[in-house]
Amino acid sequence: MINIDLLIEKDTGQIKLSEYNLLVQDIEASSPSMMVDRRTVKNRSGVINAGAQFVSKTIKVAGSFYASSLLDYENRVDELNALLIDLDPYYITKMIPINDELYQYQIPGETTNDLNLLEIEHEPFKYRYKVQPDGDLNFQFNGKSDKGLFFKFTFYFITAEMPFGETIPKTLSINSDSISYDGTAKNSQLEYPWTIKLVADTQQSGTFTLMIGSKTFSYSSQTDIQSGDIFLLKGIETTKNGTNVNNYTNREHFVLEPRLDKEIPVTTNFQGTIQILNFVEFYK
Repeated sequence: MINIDLLIEKDTGQIKLSEYNLLVQDIEASSPSMMVDRRTVKNRSGVINAGAQFVSKTIKVAGSFYASSLLDYENRVDELNALLIDLDPYYITKMIPINDELYQYQIPGETTNDLNLLEIEHEPFKYRYKVQPDGDLNFQFNGKSDKGLFFKFTFYFITAEMPFGETIPKTLSINSDSISYDGTAKNSQLEYPWTIKLVADTQQSGTFTLMIGSKTFSYSSQTDIQSGDIFLLKGIETTKNGTNVNNYTNREHFVLEPRLDKEIPVTTNFQGTIQILNFVEFYK
């Protein structure tokens, strides 16, 4: 039997479904759905592709549990409704068993003790989903045994914002001529709020450029940049020491794009430290 788990993360804290004595056996995420704008022109063969975008992703969670009585079952349903049915989006993360030997083949009689799958240690997968519930929580009675009333469950979630798996945000320092990006989907500053922070470590010319991937940002001012000056490049706005300086820029935004070598090239003549704030990798 495959045993995984689901971590629920909200502002009020986090909890796993196994803590409700639910045995999760399947977490299946769909490919992100697409919306394509195709247009036709009279007397012209074919279509004009006017753009496309990813819309949402559906995550199915299925498993089973035992209830000692109908009262225990009703209480469990109430607890799960309180946890999962929420107007505010929250994060869910697939949990993987740490013990790789758990599912190795055994000959009959090699072991005599049953595995308690609810007590096996798990670790979170590399990305999570920001979701809301999609439809009702489904419970199905499947019989009675010495362990109690046996139920199967199926829960569906739909991504609430970005239609991708997301790594946990972090601050990334750019100390070389490239950025390591393991994601499989583009991450644009116009779609997700990440920021480039530049801090000058010496007095320098008021003109510099920063190229990340295929995008080049430029700043040009007759006033020299002083040591300690802080630039925040947000895609839709650039500030210097907290003051908007869009008029001195080419108003460019950056996009973290997947590459076969998983390295995004970086080139700049800015003298100082460069960081990406709220750095996240997206997975289709």
